[in-house]
Amino acid sequence: MDQPRTLDYTPAGVLAGGGNPVAGLEAATATLRALYKPGSQKAEVAGLHVVSSFDDALRDAVERSAPIGVRAAAGPVSERDHAWWVRWLAGVRDAWMAVCDGYWCLSPSNSVAGSEAIRLRLASSVVEALKWSACDRFGPEEVLWGRIGQLFASSPEARDSIVGGDVHSLGREYLRAVAHYSINLDQVELEMGVALGHVVDICLPFLSLDRRAADVPQYVVVPEEGTIPVRQMGKHRDGEWRFAPWAACELLAEFSRQLARSIVPAPFGRLPLEHARAAVEYLRMQWSHTPPVRTRRRYLQDASADIARGLHACTAVIAGQPLPVPRNWKVVDFSRSGLQIVASSDPTRAWPDIGELLGIHFSDGQGWQLGIVRRLRMWATHAGLGIELLARSPSLGVLDDGRSSVDGILCDVPSKGEALRVLMPANAPALGEPVFVKMSGTVCKLRSLGVLRREAGYQLQVFQVL
Repeated sequence: MDQPRTLDYTPAGVLAGGGNPVAGLEAATATLRALYKPGSQKAEVAGLHVVSSFDDALRDAVERSAPIGVRAAAGPVSERDHAWWVRWLAGVRDAWMAVCDGYWCLSPSNSVAGSEAIRLRLASSVVEALKWSACDRFGPEEVLWGRIGQLFASSPEARDSIVGGDVHSLGREYLRAVAHYSINLDQVELEMGVALGHVVDICLPFLSLDRRAADVPQYVVVPEEGTIPVRQMGKHRDGEWRFAPWAACELLAEFSRQLARSIVPAPFGRLPLEHARAAVEYLRMQWSHTPPVRTRRRYLQDASADIARGLHACTAVIAGQPLPVPRNWKVVDFSRSGLQIVASSDPTRAWPDIGELLGIHFSDGQGWQLGIVRRLRMWATHAGLGIELLARSPSLGVLDDGRSSVDGILCDVPSKGEALRVLMPANAPALGEPVFVKMSGTVCKLRSLGVLRREAGYQLQVFQVL
């Protein structure tokens, strides 16, 4: 105990961050960025040993500090708020990008002539960078898909007709990249993304890339061109590989039966039962012969819209007050149930995350509509948002149970016997029975039917109009 403390400059020590995983991730990224630059003498001195050591240590550090890993170890998940996890996720993404770039700048690994060991490590780090970029809501990295496509195209497996995930090879890593892309990690919450990544790797021996086309929608890639996977059906041209998850669907069905009996299969390790169930059912849906498809026809749109972010701003604009923060984005298509928006910039320097409430006012239209962000993809200069419309003609009301009153936004027109959805602050007090809603000089009696969703800043409750 009386011995002087010594600083640990090993990769594991740096990533430990003195007990702060975020600090460790950021320090590791800074270290790798300082060492590995194309043509730098520092990169030649550090060589493969340093970046591979950070690679190994990073895998362990991410597993230990991820939300599921912390919970399994009875760690302080609840003490880490949303902002902390946002920073942690950005740190994981940046660290894997730094490892990937470190391998790439080593000569001769920045060509396809590197040793097999370096090329395998590089390919694996590319997959991790792609996976965590998707979890952090970033759009697919064309540079990374170009790298792993180049590596696979130069490998012996590229001349085969089928590439499976049961042999450790460049083909397996390319397959893993396509598999992670196929499950839309940018549309799920962080804990779900971590669970999905774990289950995808378990299923890898039962996945394949095939040159033959099946009579169902499949993700298609052309490695030589470094293309990003695209789901299509019917078309075929030279050089295409098609993602085939059908054998994994049988495995997932067996996992589902075990989980229904509250048995966590051994390969799942410490993955909690509820996360395992959710991940398995999600993958069964995404990899089925009839994957989720759009149910509403989309129409191209070329319009601009003013945007209000958050419950407070939406309440203000519906009340006729000026937009608190000027924000005008482009609407590129719409359907009966939603909009797709391209955002060029934001005064807050942060894009809306999934689940955030938005107010939308078309520049050439009247009134405000309300929507919830269901999809986010970020690029260097803009972001793409998928919005689910919640209310086309919202109005304001006050809910009162005789003891407490809460200001809310009514998403529907009250009609006797029908459901009425109401947006309220996340910290609104629980209302007793009966509840009355006052709006525009009228009063309606309500019965609570429960909470539809809770997010940071708001909750959506549903009532029956009596």
